[in-house]
Order: sequence, then structure tokens, then C-alpha cells
Amino acid sequence: MKSAAALAVIGGLAAATPAPAQELTRADLEAALRQRDQEISALEKRIAALEGERGPAAAPIQTLPAAAETASVAAPMQTLPASAGAASAARPGEDEVALEALTRGLVQRGALVIPKWSLEVAPSLSYSHSQIQGVVLVDTPEGISTVSDQRQRNDSGEARLAVRLGLPWRSQIEVRLPFDWKRQDSALGDGTNVFNSEKNVGDVEVELSHQFLVEKGWRPDLIGALSWRFPTGQDPYRVPVANLASGGGVNTFTGRLTALKSFDPLVVFSTLAYSGNLSYPESFGAVQPGNVLDWQMGAILAVNPGTSFSFAFVQDFKGHTRVAGVPIAGSDGVAAVAQVGLDQVLSSRALLDLTLGFGVTRDAPDYQVMVSVPIRFW
Repeated sequence: MKSAAALAVIGGLAAATPAPAQELTRADLEAALRQRDQEISALEKRIAALEGERGPAAAPIQTLPAAAETASVAAPMQTLPASAGAASAARPGEDEVALEALTRGLVQRGALVIPKWSLEVAPSLSYSHSQIQGVVLVDTPEGISTVSDQRQRNDSGEARLAVRLGLPWRSQIEVRLPFDWKRQDSALGDGTNVFNSEKNVGDVEVELSHQFLVEKGWRPDLIGALSWRFPTGQDPYRVPVANLASGGGVNTFTGRLTALKSFDPLVVFSTLAYSGNLSYPESFGAVQPGNVLDWQMGAILAVNPGTSFSFAFVQDFKGHTRVAGVPIAGSDGVAAVAQVGLDQVLSSRALLDLTLGFGVTRDAPDYQVMVSVPIRFW
């Protein structure tokens, strides 16, 4: 009995054991590979057709072969490598567009030159106001000198057209054509009011800029400029009030050096300039206005591709005016202004530049407002 039972168990195990799988021939394998290649080619054509319908912004998806899908249906789909996606997203010119408000704001402040053979026209309007109150010495109708309280209000407006042309070797030439309007209103304590106003063409200025260094590592951008201002405006010695003159009356040369360093998304710049005035002959002797040393430091912050904010502190140190070689007391001074600005891209060609200035010293205006719309043609 026992041996019969053992034989029955052995026979059941043999029946349960699967038969060995039939081996595939080489022809079968080649036929399977050709079928797989045909399926992959059909899928690629289908994906290309879908990509054409959705546009170039969509990144293509790489699907798994049909055999792999059958082997693991739950396996996640593979996407293209990150480097390929980044390469497709970074199109030529996007970096320049992304920094347009920032770079064009730097051009406005003389901290950058425009590309070669580019032409930019920048019309602008500015207004400044200052008010001084104190005591002055005046003559009464009887010819007697007396001390009286005086409030003097000065208003100044300027319309300017600047034309910039990019030159080879990272250079630029700029011409500035100003038209000035000035008014002075003095009110004395006795009720007397003195009003004067003048408007005329200002001094035309030509400037040549060149970028000597390009930022790399610790090294900043370095831009130098030379300019010449011609005495095309009103002579301060031929107007009723010297403060109302639209020009300086003399030829003026200026040398400027600007350093620029970027700390993404912030750009910091500093400018040092020196302006020298040539003497002007008068009947009472040669007149030479005081030379001016200008120093400013500022920064521009890129808020987004089309908007940037700027902050700057500007100081002008003016020397004594000399007549026949003798310095005039009280003709020197320091004018310091704190500025905040906004640059907004209006279109692919136009930029809005708005700057507000607040005087810090007595020689500076109480406040300034400047609006410019630079338009780049190519």
C-alpha cells in the first residue's frame, strides 16, 4: 500500500511540472526587433505631430517601448534630461530682454554704452524748485538802505533731447541739446515783489564714451568719457539776474570715469568727474567760473525683466569763481542731492525713466523731477 501511494504522489508531481519552453530561433528574434522598431517609429511620428499642434514651447516626452510597457505597466514615463529642457528654454536674446530695464537704465546714467551702430533718441523734461528765506539789504524810495526780510523762490525747467550712437570698440557718442526756462520771484517784508523770467537755448554738449574694462570676476566694468560743452546759451553776465542764465558763458570740458559691478539682481556703480571752465574776457577782466568735482554712488535693482529701481547720491564740489585772477568770496559751494528712480519698459523700443531728487545742502535745489523716454531704433 505504501509503495502504491508513493508512486501516485510522484506521478502527480510529474504532471504538475510545466513543460520546458520552446526555444526561439534567430529569425523569430529579428522579426520581433523589426516589429518593435516599427512601433517606436510610429510613436515618434505621432509625438512629432502632437508637438507641432501644441507649439514649440512644449517639451517632448520620451515614451517607453511597447515591450517595456507590457513588462511593467506601472513604470513612470521618462522625460528629457534637465539640460536639454534648459537648452530649449534659453532662446537667443532672452537674457538681453530680461535685463532690458536694468541695462537701459544704466545707459541713462552714463554707466553703460549702447551696442555698435545702435541709435537711441532720449527726449526728457526736468523741473527743480528751491526757496530761500532770510534778511537782505534794500533801498527805500528815499534812497536809505535798510534791512528787510526776503523770501526768494527759484523755479527751473529744462527740455532736453539726447541722441546716442553706438560705435565700434565698445564706444559711444552722444549729443545733448537743451532748452531752459527759469524764473525767480523775490518777495520783501514790506510787500514789494520782484519777478524775473528767462527762457532760451542752453549749452550744447558733445560726449564720447568708451568701455575700457569688461566685468570678470572681481574686476568691474570701467567706462571713461570726455565731453565738451559749448557756450550756446545765455551769458550770465548779459541777463538781469545771473541765476536766470541758460548757459555758463564759457567753454567747459569734462572727464568722467565710471566703475560698475553686478551682484545679481543688484548693480552698483560709482562715478567721478571733473569739469574745467575756460576763462571768458570781460571789460573788467577775465572771468573764470569755478571748476567742479562731481562724485556719485548708486545702485540699480532689477525687480523683474521690465522694471528696475535706482538709488543714487550725487555731490558737486564747486570752486571759487575768479575775476582777473582774484577769487570771489562766497562763489564756491557744495550741492548734494539724493535720488530715487524708476525704469519701466514700455515696448521693445521705448523705456520710461523717472527720477526724483531731494536736496541735502543749501546750494542744491529743494527737489527735482526728471522724466525721460529713451527710444532705441536699432
